[in-house]
Amino acid sequence: MKNITYTRFTRYILLAALLASNFIYSQVDRSQIPPSGPDPEIKLGQPYEYELSNGLKLIIVENNKLPRASVNLFIDSQSYSSDGKTGIGSITSSLLGKGTKNILKDDFIEEIDFMGSTLSLYTTGAYGSSLSKYFPRILELLADGLLNPVFDEEEFKKEKDRLLESIKENEKSVTSIARRVGDIIIYGKNHPNAEYTSESSINNISFKDLEPYFKKRFIPNNAYMVIIGDIKAEETKERILDLFSKWEKGEVMTEDITVNNSFDQTEIHFIDMPNAIQSEIRFQNLIEMRKNSPDYISLLVANRILGGEPESRLESKIREDKGYAYYARSNFGSNKYSSTTFNAFTSSRANVTDSSVIELLSEIDKIKKVKVGGQELSDIKAAYFGDFVRDTESPSTIAQYSVDIKIEELDNDYYKNFIKSVNQVTSDDIFKVSNKYFNTDQGAIIIAGKGSELIDKLENITYDGKKLNINYYDTRGNIIDKPNYSIDDNVSVESIINNHIDAIGGKERLVKVESIQTSGSANLNMQGQSFVLEFYSIKNNQNQSLSTVKAGGMMVQKSVFNKYQGYNEVNGQRILLKDSELETAIIDSALFSELNYDFSTIELVGTSVINNEKVYEIKITDSKTEYYSIETGLKIKEVQITEVDGNQIVVETTINRYEEINGVLIPSEINQVTPALPIPGGITIKFSKIELDVKTSDSDFN
Repeated sequence: MKNITYTRFTRYILLAALLASNFIYSQVDRSQIPPSGPDPEIKLGQPYEYELSNGLKLIIVENNKLPRASVNLFIDSQSYSSDGKTGIGSITSSLLGKGTKNILKDDFIEEIDFMGSTLSLYTTGAYGSSLSKYFPRILELLADGLLNPVFDEEEFKKEKDRLLESIKENEKSVTSIARRVGDIIIYGKNHPNAEYTSESSINNISFKDLEPYFKKRFIPNNAYMVIIGDIKAEETKERILDLFSKWEKGEVMTEDITVNNSFDQTEIHFIDMPNAIQSEIRFQNLIEMRKNSPDYISLLVANRILGGEPESRLESKIREDKGYAYYARSNFGSNKYSSTTFNAFTSSRANVTDSSVIELLSEIDKIKKVKVGGQELSDIKAAYFGDFVRDTESPSTIAQYSVDIKIEELDNDYYKNFIKSVNQVTSDDIFKVSNKYFNTDQGAIIIAGKGSELIDKLENITYDGKKLNINYYDTRGNIIDKPNYSIDDNVSVESIINNHIDAIGGKERLVKVESIQTSGSANLNMQGQSFVLEFYSIKNNQNQSLSTVKAGGMMVQKSVFNKYQGYNEVNGQRILLKDSELETAIIDSALFSELNYDFSTIELVGTSVINNEKVYEIKITDSKTEYYSIETGLKIKEVQITEVDGNQIVVETTINRYEEINGVLIPSEINQVTPALPIPGGITIKFSKIELDVKTSDSDFN
């Protein structure tokens, strides 16, 4: 058995398109914004407020419109250093609500399900909702789950394994890496906001850390409980007193989290992601902002105009006018404990990364230089009206607003008058806050993408008459030297392919293989539903191949190629292969396609790095790129672009494992990732059965 890092096998590319096709999103015509009506007010009713002797602040709102009630518990705490154990909060939260010292796990979960209720517990709060008749029991389960938790060591190990797997998947995500490194650059490496969950931080966490961590941070004297619904305030208060008075006070944790970071000028900070199909671009600058700031609502409106919604300027310019990206947005944070950031971001095609940077900065500066017109401002205000009314229909939103008033030290009528405050924002206000908080002169441009294609262009970006400096980082935010993609003169496409052929068994052995048959499976979780996909493939040395995908024993996809022609069958509908699909099928039907490569048509792009392994990048066709390990010679990755119904589908296939079968190395575990398949980390297919020289006949490929 031989382990490596990355892959091929794109025979299942249509599966991604098939599954993705199940996600159909309706579109609403937003070109006509309705006129504003009267300024809406949140009608909370008269809140009943009470503070327990342990410091827990209780807010109760009677609302008998529906026979339901909800409880939200909030812990008001700042960010703090994790002492090298980032991720402990996530692990601890995942173990809450899985039984107590009084109730077994299965009984706890089954009772909540039986009532048709919701109950979620975590280290920073809790949420519960149920019919009114079950609500007293929900409060009892909430108290028992939080005050008498049971941390199971077996569940702890499972959660650590799940997190470690998730970390591996995120290491492939260009968006995740750009955010991670961006936080490190903006806040500084030692700031709590720049910490991220890593394999080492998870491995630093022991089971005995969980209970002390929870008890130290989950305390009542900085907690707020909001109860809304068809209940009686006085009865509910007495119930909370009975259930939560024994919750013991603790010392509120504090830590100096001042951001000691500054930027003399805006520079580019580049992270090389060789697997990137697109480039993640983020502009960030530090700001000081709280919800009780007199600038807050004006900044909300300014950001919405710039990039807060699909109708925004950034989206209109970068996506619709230029066609550079699928989206372009902006946002900003507010925090009473620390500095936060303004962010503008997009994910653009690699070949227009430099142009996308210019457009992003230009749109930010435009709102700082030219005052917003009256019609644009009126349209945005009208849009706020509908959003606000819709949001305030949620009890959770009302609960959050109630707590915001306390935590953020807001006026009691802040949300009651929210739309009135929005409608009072002027073009002059937008102009003022844009210039105060959108700082393109002292920020950071974070770009994560494929360095071999981007660096030459990025090093020559000029904006506002100045050439932008560029710095280079690894995926952990460490400054590195400029990546070197040069190739030794004695290396050629032919030598790379021949090394691979030798590594998997040698030409003399490979040409003797008559057929390859594989069977495998992948566990899939989509929209909360889990199921198993079954994969089967057989192909022979006569350029004949068959592959199938089943789900629940039912055929969902079948692909056949028989020497010169073939088809894909999806949900019973047969589609003949033609043009580029047929060309790809001819190549892929070969047992070992590398034996048939025409070296005169293949381009050696350069070197790159994938998962810390240096590789050669080879362009086989305009739609296929392959990566070969410099050290082992093995192919570790393939990127295939296929057109399906007029849309380009990009599939990254990586080989996680090879298995030796009768002197030949065959991929036994592969991972496929595509934006068309909305599953984090893609799907991992494990081939449990691999056979060589299975007898075949023409009838197998009909």
